[in-house]
Amino acid sequence: MFDIVLTAEGLSPGRLFGLDQQTLLQAGSHLLNVGLLAIVLSWLLYKPVRNMMQKRTERIRDQLDHAADELAKAGELKALYEQKLRDIEKEKDVIIDAARKQATDTGRRLVEEAKEEAETVKTRAHANVEMEWEHAQSGMKQAILEVSAAMAGKMVAAALNKEAQEKLFDETMAELEGTSWRS
Repeated sequence: MFDIVLTAEGLSPGRLFGLDQQTLLQAGSHLLNVGLLAIVLSWLLYKPVRNMMQKRTERIRDQLDHAADELAKAGELKALYEQKLRDIEKEKDVIIDAARKQATDTGRRLVEEAKEEAETVKTRAHANVEMEWEHAQSGMKQAILEVSAAMAGKMVAAALNKEAQEKLFDETMAELEGTSWRS
């Protein structure tokens, strides 16, 4: 500000701005200084900043490329994983079908074995019933023979009159009713 006051004192009165040679030289020197300053600052600041920005752009581009590669790998892994899941599902279905078939076969086999065993038991039971029936018939024949012999002996001893025969028949029947049959 002090310079402005000094230069304003040297001007002619009534004139604020003088367009003389010194002003033009000063304006030219100022333009030259600004131009040099712009060139120096460009060389010192703009190129390093531009280089830094270019490196940053390349780094970001590399990261994007890397991310795209990773995404592609992830897609491949996902496809592989889904394929393995489908394979596992198929294998599970095969195993379940095999287990069902085996269970059905085992069930059929057990039913057939049970039928055979039941038939064997039925045959044995039938044979036992037949044997018991024959044993009971032979026991009954023996008892009838014994009763007949006892009755004949009593009839002969009782002198064979009608009253005696009926009395003897009634006694024998009473004895037979009280006797338990063994089978």
